[in-house]
Amino acid sequence: MDTSYYFSNLSIESKRDLQLSLHLKNFDKKEALYKEGDACSHLYILLSGEVKVYKTLPNGKQQIHKLAQIPGDLIACEDLFLETHGSSAEALNDVSVCHLKCEDLKMSCIRHKEISDTLMQAMSRNLNSYIRHIANLGQKNAVERLASYLIYLHDTHHERHLNNRYLKDSLSRFELADMLGVTQRTLIRSIKQLESNNHISINKDGYLILDLITLEKISTGN
Repeated sequence: MDTSYYFSNLSIESKRDLQLSLHLKNFDKKEALYKEGDACSHLYILLSGEVKVYKTLPNGKQQIHKLAQIPGDLIACEDLFLETHGSSAEALNDVSVCHLKCEDLKMSCIRHKEISDTLMQAMSRNLNSYIRHIANLGQKNAVERLASYLIYLHDTHHERHLNNRYLKDSLSRFELADMLGVTQRTLIRSIKQLESNNHISINKDGYLILDLITLEKISTGN
């Protein structure tokens, strides 16, 4: 509970109530936590690893709309009051979570109103994230979208407990292109453009930001 941005400020009584229903579970790389259309049965709290949440488009492609990477992130929060999941969640690497049944969570909310307030905060945060993502897709060109993503990696670097010099990125080029709404060719061209202009340096594990100020300007369309 204390590692989660959402639950850390709850009272001891609320945390103890929730902990009675918590269970540890591990997922292997590429393993699904749940799939679109599955019955909504659990809320997941990320302990370690990274999870992508995505919708499958009619053409079979994935549209990633959320990355759960920071310990304490909630997964499936937006589906809590739905009968079935509207998206799929897949482990990008080895993942550990705590999970609790939705029915147990709802009972805890009845006993402790502050828990439901916390969940509303989580849903609002997720909604704002989706709105920013849609705005990026609708208003920015490929280089600006990529720059926004790199700024996100930079801003969450320490929260994800990464100490290496490069900003580790677990998404493949294919996955990143789908998330940014561009083709792989356009993505690679955008990466090379930022690299040739000495804004970033790349290696097999991720990116090194060389000019943060300029990258921030690019991300806002300036």
